[in-house]
Amino acid sequence: MEREELTKWLKIVIVFTGLIGLFLCFIVAPLLGLEMKSMYPEYGYMFWPCLIFIWATGVPFYIALYKGWLICGEIANDNSFCEENVQRLKEISKLALLECILYLAAMIILLLLNLLHPSILLMILFIIFVGISIAVVAATLSHLVEKARELKEENDLTI
Repeated sequence: MEREELTKWLKIVIVFTGLIGLFLCFIVAPLLGLEMKSMYPEYGYMFWPCLIFIWATGVPFYIALYKGWLICGEIANDNSFCEENVQRLKEISKLALLECILYLAAMIILLLLNLLHPSILLMILFIIFVGISIAVVAATLSHLVEKARELKEENDLTI
């Protein structure tokens, strides 16, 4: 796969990921919340705090997508192994860990309030697992890009 085609596909994936995130945050989550509110009116007071939490956790997600978009720009410019990409990948790793911490805190709060339904627990654990996986992959890629950058600099100095 050529560089231009790879960049195009990566950007398409980023756009679709962002659209799916918007759909989940602004359509699915409110609809599920309203359904839960109508089924269990005694928990209706949790609708807005939970919805605001979901929207707030979307911020690091979209910052990470933006960093990924910038990485695609560097790949398109044939500058894949640069210090900026190393830093961006480290930031993506940290943002993924931040998401994990936020959802772990939410899980603990729901547990303390005796509101942690098993389906919510499974969903939160899945989100934490995915966040940790993304953090590890981004940190590994950051390390590899750093090593490749160092090798590239060495080769440039040798010639």
